[in-house]
Amino acid sequence: MTQTEPLDPESPLGMLRNVLPHRSLGLKLILVCGLALLMAIPALFIWGIVSERSRGQEQAIISVAEGVGNRQSVLGPVLSVPYEITPNPARPNVKTYGVAVVYAETGKANATVKVEERHRGIYLVPVFDAEMDFTAEFDTEALRRTLPSNAVPTWPEARIVTGVSDTRGIRQAGNVTINGKAVALEPVTAGSGDPNNRHFAPMAAVTLAGAKVPEFETLTGRVKVASSLRLSGADQLSFGPFAKDTSVSLDSDWSDPSFTGGVLPLDHNAGETGRLKANWNVSYLARDIEGAGINLDLGRVTMNGHRDMGVRFMREANPYQSVERALKYAAMFIGLVFLTYFLLEILSGARAHPAQYILVGLAQAIFYLLLLAFAEQQGFDIAFFIAAVMTVTLTSLYAASVFRSWAYGARAFAVLTGIYALIYTLMRLEDFALLAGALASFAAIALTMYVTRNIDWYGGRDRPAA
Repeated sequence: MTQTEPLDPESPLGMLRNVLPHRSLGLKLILVCGLALLMAIPALFIWGIVSERSRGQEQAIISVAEGVGNRQSVLGPVLSVPYEITPNPARPNVKTYGVAVVYAETGKANATVKVEERHRGIYLVPVFDAEMDFTAEFDTEALRRTLPSNAVPTWPEARIVTGVSDTRGIRQAGNVTINGKAVALEPVTAGSGDPNNRHFAPMAAVTLAGAKVPEFETLTGRVKVASSLRLSGADQLSFGPFAKDTSVSLDSDWSDPSFTGGVLPLDHNAGETGRLKANWNVSYLARDIEGAGINLDLGRVTMNGHRDMGVRFMREANPYQSVERALKYAAMFIGLVFLTYFLLEILSGARAHPAQYILVGLAQAIFYLLLLAFAEQQGFDIAFFIAAVMTVTLTSLYAASVFRSWAYGARAFAVLTGIYALIYTLMRLEDFALLAGALASFAAIALTMYVTRNIDWYGGRDRPAA
């Protein structure tokens, strides 16, 4: 058997060995911390997988929307009248055109929404069927005041305009009544914004339909409008503040909503009963849109994202959002697991090789992959339980082997169970996640300092003089 020759103290390896403490726990701790940071890299790759699967869910929504309508934004009744102007009396054939637009003084929308989930591969897409009723009250004098002084209005073309973002979802356009008199809806083509276009109509990010107002020229005072609409779509329904003072009431059989848009409900019972009831209100000042004007862009009402009132019918515990939140804490929790192994190494006296720490880190990264895979099939809560039990059991059995003791394997199981319980708690305590994580990290460092208070970090060498 060949004996190993002693290192020459003058050789590079010999000099390095003299500089670095032999079996130094301090050096080992630095190495473990570096490995913990390094093992966060696999979590980044898993983050990419989560993003890809989330995009697959969006594609599933688009696929379903082809048949029932996309996410819907609804515009309630708006009053408009086209006009023409002769800029130069000497050239009477040269005219410019425009549209005067007035929003209702008050408006209310009532919606009853039924929701069902449809499968597209592994994805569930919520599809809604909404029956909506609108009421609005207009001031005719406000429209006349809006017209330019030299404008000649085309009163027979005065219209009550409504709209939705995707007409594929229109199942039934109900009656429109103006002061109690029924009128017919017909498509309206939004113009390009060119005031020289005779067929100019109010611009909008929704597809418009209009009902002509009979004998508008003779109307005075207030005009009361009522309309109804049955509309289907996927995933999300929202309403724009179509009046100076807009109220929206929604009643749905979907009890687990996510409120969207720039205005939250004044009151709702989400999560309390089997049905959802919610009420919104946007006042004139809060709406931050003028009440009347020339050639107005109606898209500001439905698509500005700051004043709309909406509901998204996705499950609140979206698996991709939950896994993404868990991944945000990956570096911290891999560090806690490594710290657990390091403390067990100190207490047991057995030495764990850096390669063994890497294997443990890879097991933690695979936990997130298991969590994502099971969450798509079983939901986040069940998936977390399955993935956590698998990972904790594996790493605890491995600890028993590394530290050559079932007792230390049991200790690892208890500590790792607490760590994964903390992960789950952070996923559920959205408002207090930072506080809970900070306190847990402080407790882990405090415990480490206590356990290692008498450790010789220099590996048996003399301490440097004070």
